[in-house]
Amino acid sequence: MVVLTCTAVHATEFGHTFTPAEYVAELERLSSLADSIRNDPHAADTAISELRSNWKVQVDGHDFAVDTGWLVDRFRKGVSDDQSRDELKARLSDLKKEAQAFQEQPADSAAARATLNQILARSEFHQVHGPTWFDRLKFRILEWIFRLLSRFFGSSSDPTVGRVLVWSLVGIAVLILAFFVYRAIRQNARQESVVPQITPVSAKHWRIWMTEAQAAAAKGLWRDAVHLAYWAGISFLEERSTWRPDTARTPREYLRILPAESAHRPALSALTHKLEVTWYGNDPAGPETFSETLTLLENLGCRQA
Repeated sequence: MVVLTCTAVHATEFGHTFTPAEYVAELERLSSLADSIRNDPHAADTAISELRSNWKVQVDGHDFAVDTGWLVDRFRKGVSDDQSRDELKARLSDLKKEAQAFQEQPADSAAARATLNQILARSEFHQVHGPTWFDRLKFRILEWIFRLLSRFFGSSSDPTVGRVLVWSLVGIAVLILAFFVYRAIRQNARQESVVPQITPVSAKHWRIWMTEAQAAAAKGLWRDAVHLAYWAGISFLEERSTWRPDTARTPREYLRILPAESAHRPALSALTHKLEVTWYGNDPAGPETFSETLTLLENLGCRQA
């Protein structure tokens, strides 16, 4: 196999020194000779005479050494062996492609990076981040536990003491894991803590939902305010027998069961989208978000007297 390496070498070690363009031209000449060696053995002799000494290619102040021994061997065998001739032609083609690719300017990644930055700047990615300090703390705790486990498993001289320590550490690890699971469950449960789980939404009058939404807005809890305002709209429609109450129905299911020809559908669709991006998508919310939600509720028919 031909080997290209960038190295500091003496000129006397090489038969030929090429520029990149000359190197590509020489490879093309050798490819032409390789095509004719089967019918013209003298073509192989011509190529071998050029390849008896290794080559050097100079590029931007760097010297690339080209070991030509493999090519000499294939030129000899290619006169009578089809497989060697095919390998030779394929290798010369690869060398030419590599040399041409080396001369090409690297692709400008500025446009791609700008596009990537625009994508990552979207609201759905605003919570994407690396490990937090809490993640790093968890990792260090678990690493410490595993290190102690390994130490006691491998070096405890008293089997009984070793087992006690090991099971104690296992118990600590289980408790820590249980804490993390409990914390995750609490965080997820918070997402739906405002929505009744046993009674239908309409069991609470829509005006009460609105009062609670206004109270959350007064405290600056804008996401909670949007959430409560959404359920005020659902309660409003449910009180008017738009659908049969169902405690397990999701916001998308409410929208799905509303007939396409219903006059309420455009407003409920917009209200559902507002809930999804604000409450479930964690989009930033503020006074204008709540104001837009109230406008959608008025379009739905929820108008305070």
